[in-house]
Amino acid sequence: MRVRAIIVSLAILAVALWLLVGCSHTPLVYDVRIEPDVISPNADGVADVARITYHLSRYARVSMYFLDEQGGKHDFRTDVPRPKGSYEALFSGVIGNRLLPDGHYQCVLEAVADDGERVAVQTPLTIQGGEPNYIEIRNLNIYPTTFTPNRDGINDRVTIAYYLTKEATSVQVYLLSEKGDKYPIPEDKIRPMGQAGNHEHDYEGGVDLGATPPPDGTYTVVVEAEDAVGNRDVARGQLTIVNGGVPQVEIVNRAAQWSSTVVPLGGTLTFTCTVRNIGKVGVRTKGPEPGTLYTTSENFNSKGFYEEPGIFRIGLDYEGNSSGRIYPFRWQLGRDDELTVIDGQKYLMPGQTATVVGHIQIIDKPVKVAPYYWLGLIHEQVWIVEDRVEPVPITIGF
Repeated sequence: MRVRAIIVSLAILAVALWLLVGCSHTPLVYDVRIEPDVISPNADGVADVARITYHLSRYARVSMYFLDEQGGKHDFRTDVPRPKGSYEALFSGVIGNRLLPDGHYQCVLEAVADDGERVAVQTPLTIQGGEPNYIEIRNLNIYPTTFTPNRDGINDRVTIAYYLTKEATSVQVYLLSEKGDKYPIPEDKIRPMGQAGNHEHDYEGGVDLGATPPPDGTYTVVVEAEDAVGNRDVARGQLTIVNGGVPQVEIVNRAAQWSSTVVPLGGTLTFTCTVRNIGKVGVRTKGPEPGTLYTTSENFNSKGFYEEPGIFRIGLDYEGNSSGRIYPFRWQLGRDDELTVIDGQKYLMPGQTATVVGHIQIIDKPVKVAPYYWLGLIHEQVWIVEDRVEPVPITIGF
C-alpha cells in the first residue's frame, strides 16, 4: 500500500509539473486572424478594410509586413513595442502612401521577446478590385519664388498652382520652416479644395488682414493630397520671404498747421504735418516732393505722379471738391534726400519721421465762402489710413 501511495503521489506531481511547464510555454504570438481575408479597397464601403487581430503572451517588439507573390516585402509596422495583451490593426491595402496592387499576399506578424525568442506567423490575404488610379499632384508652380508681403505694391503676392489628377478627400497646402513651423495657405480661388483639376492659391502672408506674415526666410511649400482609398501624394517647392511685415504710418498726433484761415482768391494755402513710420517695414512713397505747389485746377495726375498700388502719400481735400477723385492734391512722405532707395523705389524706413509741407494756390472760386479743408494719409488702392485730419474752415476772399 505504501508503494502504491508513493506511485500515485509521483504521478500527481508529474501532472502538476507538466501543467506548469505547459502554461509557461504559451506561444509568444497566438490567435492571429485576418477578417475578411479578401478585401477590395475601392471606397465602395464593402470589404474595403481588413481587421488584423492577434495576442501576445508577454512583452515583445512587433513587426508586420506583407509578402507579395514575387517575394517583395512591404513593411506595415516595424519594431513596435507592445506589452502582453490583445491587439487589432486595420489594413486598407495602403503602404507607403500607395495602395498595393491586386494579388495574393502573406501577412507576416513577427514578434521578438526580450529573451531573444523570435516568432513569425504568416496569414494569407488577397486584394482584388482595388482602386487602380493613384492620386497625383502635378505641375506645382510657385511664382514669384521670392516675395515681399508688406503691401508696398511690389511682389506682395505669390501664386501657388498645381493640378490634381483625381478628387481628394483632404488637401493641405502650407509653408514649412526650417524649424518645422507650419503656416497654412488659404483655399484656392479657382475651384473647391480637393476637386480634380487645376488649383491656384493667392497668398500674401496674411498682411491683407492686418496679420504679421511668417518671418523672413526660405520655406518649403508643401501640398499634400489624399483620396478616399488612402492613396496620398506630396509635392514640394521653395519660397523665400524678404522684407515682410505690416506697413504702419501715422500723422503724428493727427495734427496739421495751416498758414492762415483767410486766403484771398489767387492766394496760396499752406499746410505742414509730420509723418512717422511706426511699423517694422519700410513704406513706399512717391512724388511730388513736399513743398510742391498745386493750383486748384491741377491734381496729382496732371503733375505726372499717377496713383500707384501700395504707395503712401499725404493728400489734401476740401469741401465742394468736384474733381471726381478724393484727395486730388498729394505729396510724398518726405524729401528725396530723406528717403531710402530700394530697387529704384523710395521708402520711409521704420522709426523715421518726415515733415510734409504742401501748397495750393486757390484760383477757382469755391462753392461757398468758407469751405473746409483737411488732410488724409492715403495707402493708395488699399485704404485711407487716416481720413479728414484737422478739418479747418478757410475763408476765401473774392
